[in-house]
Amino acid sequence: MAEVSEKSTQEAPGQQRPIEIYLDGQIVISPSRRLTGRQIRELGPQDRVDGFETQEVTAQGKKVRTIGDNEEVELHQDERFRTVPNHGGPGAAF
Repeated sequence: MAEVSEKSTQEAPGQQRPIEIYLDGQIVISPSRRLTGRQIRELGPQDRVDGFETQEVTAQGKKVRTIGDNEEVELHQDERFRTVPNHGGPGAAF
């Protein structure tokens, strides 16, 4: 019975628990399970925020999808993301 109550406490709505994800091959810790594409990039180096986009990738590095700057997604333990230049977007060099 203690196991059930512990599990329900961990999954209580609104409870924030840090989660480890991979960003550009490095483990970073997110303070929240829900972030936007921009907030995910902000967990990494600051020089890869403006002018970049966030992509979800497989363990082999294959692109799954692009996550918009204002699109909120639910993060999962050990999920993988990468930042790539956003050609033509804010901060792009012409």
